[in-house]
Amino acid sequence: MKTFLRAGWMGVAAACATLSALAFEGRVSLAMKGEKGGEQVIDFVTKGDLVRMEPKAAEAAGTAMIMNGAKQEMTILMPRERMYMVMPMRGAPAQSGGSGESTAKIEKTGRTEKILGYDCDEYVVTDKGDSTAMWITEQLGSFMGLGTGNPMGGMMGGRKAKADGAAWEQLLKGKKGWFPLRVVSRDAHGKEKFHLEAKKIEPDTLPDDLFAPPAGFQKFAMPAMGGFGG
Repeated sequence: MKTFLRAGWMGVAAACATLSALAFEGRVSLAMKGEKGGEQVIDFVTKGDLVRMEPKAAEAAGTAMIMNGAKQEMTILMPRERMYMVMPMRGAPAQSGGSGESTAKIEKTGRTEKILGYDCDEYVVTDKGDSTAMWITEQLGSFMGLGTGNPMGGMMGGRKAKADGAAWEQLLKGKKGWFPLRVVSRDAHGKEKFHLEAKKIEPDTLPDDLFAPPAGFQKFAMPAMGGFGG
């Protein structure tokens, strides 16, 4: 189980720790695919400062992660063991920005599209030969990155892990209220290297206990894991 937590879906989900849906309450399903193929689908269940991430892969076996933005902590649920563990989210999104100057540029194209019923504007980010098209809605709260501070953060972007995530992620961190429903990154030769697409959006009124460990689960402390998110 330790190996799964360290190297499996948790790496990707933990990298999404900075997702914050400020107004939207409900469920968003995002499918992500990197250069090597192999689609991953993660459901984000959001309510205020709370986000519950549920990977849909069979090997996840019901494992989920709960992010508490107010407390800056994450709780990982392990149903097979009937256990959970809590660790800090180090480094709030607002503090992110990278240690060096970004070379990325963002441009609003003027094109619009309705994705799953939500109005989106297209933005294009260019950085060091790479080009990323993002379709952004302002109706689902804020999305602040897939790669911040996580050793596997760059995996889904088809690049090595980096502390601040991909260029498009860094730009989104400072845009309160922006949420991407589609992201397509291509290299200088036009080859697609990352694709993110919203598959389903379900507004709902959610119970508070969905964002807490179930009754009967025991707390487990894993040594030397550190915090995610910064």
